Amino acid sequence: MRHERQLQLLDRLAKAGPRRTGLYAEASTIVPASAYTDPQRFENELDFLFRGGVVVFALSCELPQPGDHQAQTFGGIPLLVVRQPDRSLRAMVNACRHRAAPLVENGRSGHGTVFQCPYHAWTYELDGTLRNRPGSAGAFDDVTVNCDLHQVAVAERYGMILVRPRGREPIDVDAVLAGAEDDLGHFGLADHVHIETRVIERDLNWKLLLDTFCESYHIRTLHKDTLAPYFDSTCVIHESFGPNQLSCGFRNTIDREFDKPRDERSLLPYGTIQYFIVPNLLIVHQIDHIEMWRLEPLAVDRTRATVSVYAPGPPTRDKPTEYYVKNLDLLLEVTDAEDFALMARIQRSLGSGSIPELVYGRIEPPLIRLHAAINDLLAGARPAGE
Repeated sequence: MRHERQLQLLDRLAKAGPRRTGLYAEASTIVPASAYTDPQRFENELDFLFRGGVVVFALSCELPQPGDHQAQTFGGIPLLVVRQPDRSLRAMVNACRHRAAPLVENGRSGHGTVFQCPYHAWTYELDGTLRNRPGSAGAFDDVTVNCDLHQVAVAERYGMILVRPRGREPIDVDAVLAGAEDDLGHFGLADHVHIETRVIERDLNWKLLLDTFCESYHIRTLHKDTLAPYFDSTCVIHESFGPNQLSCGFRNTIDREFDKPRDERSLLPYGTIQYFIVPNLLIVHQIDHIEMWRLEPLAVDRTRATVSVYAPGPPTRDKPTEYYVKNLDLLLEVTDAEDFALMARIQRSLGSGSIPELVYGRIEPPLIRLHAAINDLLAGARPAGE
């Protein structure tokens, strides 16, 4: 993040007052419980946001070399992204054109020169072109459809890989990020090094999983023994970028920066700088590394999260691989034991039909904005980024 940008955010914090009330949203809002429980709404979200919209697939550093590939699923559509010999990218439906068997197991990354179907050994080039149908003895020579893998749109910029799961219409990355590209571009994501990825599934709506990252108000109670001694729980610095947003929490020692001359101040040592890119991404700059959450809704009350950690460069003696893995351990330990365990109970309460609505207060501006953005996109029946 540019230094001047850090200073702008610190200026907002300085002007917010000792209780940070200057960071509050203009008004509270009410969200119906059905936003988390209604099956038809859930299908609309899958269709307009996760299938027809643009989603963040991975960071560029996860596929650095020709032949590197990764399989992910969005809205039930299995996708395979492959780094080509010329270092461009191809995104394809991860299904053999013979009988639709997956070529690469979902969630797996790898490296190779061809893809071979595990069912009948049909093989494909890195660009999805059918190479061979072994043992068929001409039995498919009369097939008139193109049997190359189905292609979908993919784009790469600012160290991020984006795909359109259903369609080949080109992706305008700047339009999707809607202004967040300046911040994200200065984090140097393309130069980071992927350390480790883990996948979890929990019984909660995908928005409920994001909600827990959208405010710091709960830190004082839910995380009283883990995070509260270190992090401020009064409010967060918030900005919108179209449907996307920045939410910056901070450590409770940040006020010491205001004892320095303005030009010497820095946000990075104190901030948990989060970017919500609708619909599926939460990317976090956490002092000295990047954490990323990619969400895949599985059912109205079931979500898969792919959680990754990245170092700003190759691990060193001072910060070896184990250092970053420990950070990932701590992240999942706190979120799983404290946040997601409670979110699952909240999901059950909402599913009971006994609670008509939830209240989001002015102290929770990212929470208000996230749901307003999703509602606006669904109301317009237009995918994110268009």
